Amino acid sequence: ATAFTTAALFNIMRFPFAFMPMGMLQFIQSRISLRRLARYLELPELEKYVVSEPPTEDDSSDASAQVGSITIKNASFAWTASGKKIGPIDDAAEKAKKKKEAREAKKAKRRSSKATPNAEDLRKSATAEQLQKMRKSASVGSKLDDLEGTNHSSFDAEWGPDNHTTLRDITCTIEAGSLIGIVGTVGSGKSSFLSAVLGEMEAVDGAKVYVPRDESPKERKNSNFSSYCAQTPWVVNDTLRGNILFGRRYNKERYEKVIEACALLDDLAVLPAGDKTEIGEKGINLSGGQKARVSLARAMYSEETKLLLLDDPLSAVDAHVGEHLFRRAITGEVSAGTTRLLVTHHVHFLPRCDKVIVLEGGRIKHYGKYSDLIDEGVDFAGSVDVTKGDDAPDASTTEDDKASSSSASPAKKAEKSEDDKKDADGGSADDKTKAAMKKRGQSLVQKEEREEGSVAGSAYVHYARAGGFCAFLTMFMIQGLGRASEIGASFWLAYWAENAIGAAMAGTPLSDERTVWYLNIYALFGMVAVFGLTIRSVLMAVHRLHASKTLHKNLLTRILRAPVAFFDVTPTGRVLARFAADMDKIDLDLTQSIGQGMGTIFSVLGAIGAIVAATKGTFLIALVPMSYFYYLIQKWFRRTSTELQRVTSISISPIFADFSQVLSGTSTVRAYSEQSRFFRQCQSSFDKFNACYNVQQMCNYWLGLRLDLLGGFIGFF
Repeated sequence: ATAFTTAALFNIMRFPFAFMPMGMLQFIQSRISLRRLARYLELPELEKYVVSEPPTEDDSSDASAQVGSITIKNASFAWTASGKKIGPIDDAAEKAKKKKEAREAKKAKRRSSKATPNAEDLRKSATAEQLQKMRKSASVGSKLDDLEGTNHSSFDAEWGPDNHTTLRDITCTIEAGSLIGIVGTVGSGKSSFLSAVLGEMEAVDGAKVYVPRDESPKERKNSNFSSYCAQTPWVVNDTLRGNILFGRRYNKERYEKVIEACALLDDLAVLPAGDKTEIGEKGINLSGGQKARVSLARAMYSEETKLLLLDDPLSAVDAHVGEHLFRRAITGEVSAGTTRLLVTHHVHFLPRCDKVIVLEGGRIKHYGKYSDLIDEGVDFAGSVDVTKGDDAPDASTTEDDKASSSSASPAKKAEKSEDDKKDADGGSADDKTKAAMKKRGQSLVQKEEREEGSVAGSAYVHYARAGGFCAFLTMFMIQGLGRASEIGASFWLAYWAENAIGAAMAGTPLSDERTVWYLNIYALFGMVAVFGLTIRSVLMAVHRLHASKTLHKNLLTRILRAPVAFFDVTPTGRVLARFAADMDKIDLDLTQSIGQGMGTIFSVLGAIGAIVAATKGTFLIALVPMSYFYYLIQKWFRRTSTELQRVTSISISPIFADFSQVLSGTSTVRAYSEQSRFFRQCQSSFDKFNACYNVQQMCNYWLGLRLDLLGGFIGFF
């Protein structure tokens, strides 16, 4: 009785002890994740310093009070504020290094205190001359300490290597509706100046940027007040029209004007589906000049824009295209009345700007009209030919345009006549070809592939071979041996109890030697079961490691050797999902499922064998219909669960795609005040994933309920 009671209690304790390591592991992982998230959430946020009102000390009728003007007075800006602690997110190594340095410093201090003689003893043993030298050295040291504590520290704080101030002592007033050219050498702070106007930098010592807005409620809610064309054009995975509209309402007349002004008509004719052509992630199917013009068209589209910030949009286009953009877009009708800040390296456009800002070393070196700066001797980095008049570029460009148009007209006429002939001969075939090209152009990014039906057996074989086929088969054999030992221990315990009861009834109880023999055999069965479980766990860990390395290496090799066309139709988020979510399932979930599956299979087989042996085969009568019900349940569950798992895996890719896309264009998103739209887009991706995951969990609960019911029926037998 004691033996059976002990065995029953141990069986009850097996389940909690088996899942205790898993629970501790999940607790540790959750704690680490919470700490990492907390470090992100505790990072300092960007403080708002752009004021939508004019400076208080200026008169309201002044130029600084006009809507769309920009006023900056003796302001400095930095990308990293000195008072904010922005360190690495994963600072465990840094903390350990600091602790080690602190321990070493304490040990060195103890050694020095022990090795240093007492000051009183030194005074007694020192001569008068030595005492005088000691006093002099002490006075010099105190002076050095004072210098280090005041002047040296202030010097480092203002100009030292720890100072991250990018723009210093910026003072300027930009009138509303003016065109300001911004030039300077590389690293002089041109892009940082635009970022400071947008509010993307950290203000030093309470610096402010005054950009007055209209006081009416309608204008206060205007999210199109400012537009920004980044130095590196940011293009999202959308149609070309969607990239230009950028969430705003479609105005056909305005849209056509902007398209013509930004020289996109020829590009629309080349693209297979026109402006409905899908643009790949990061504009992968557009050239650098096309992306720059799309970004410029996005900035020019809204009629409500009062402030236009252009960070070198002409650098990626040809000379004649740049002239067209400057004449029709930057200084044309579509941007009339807006305050335009143009960063450029094309100094021949500066004479047509209202004023010019010359930056050097993060400071405004010169600010004024182009002619006045030329009179002052400013050479604009030695690239300006002062002898040329202001109208020279216009004249030459006009002549080139006329020549190109006159030379192109005969070619166009010949082309038109050839097209007419082709239309007369086989226009229907061309229409079909154009329709097919248009259809293909509207959907560039392919839908993520998804298998259907049951998982192929070749997938299991491929995973087994990736980690070692022999190790995979050995796991099953050792698992079977361990389960057989557990069942053998139960039967041996029953045999032991039967012999003990028989011997007691016969009046000859088992001797101590006989009892020890039974106990040793029982312990042997238990040791074999534990040994089998240990070896299976080791083999599973080794197999998982080798399989993960092999699959990751093969995946990385295929991605690195993939053609360029693959990245045109595959978003980055989909590739990241393979390396992150799918590899995580292979590393953790798949191995855990295999281990639980093996344990469950052998436990069921062992339980059935034990029950059949105990009931002398009568359980087989009830086992046949019960097996049929089990088969139906697993059939429904397996198909549904497999498809739900595939849908869940696919729903992860948009989350990675949205994050990777938005993080590379946060400045543009904030400049257009489109944070809420992209937030809703990311939230929608999370909602879809959570919906798929919740349905998958409900499917598991469905299976558990029915298995419990069938298990209850087995109890009757």
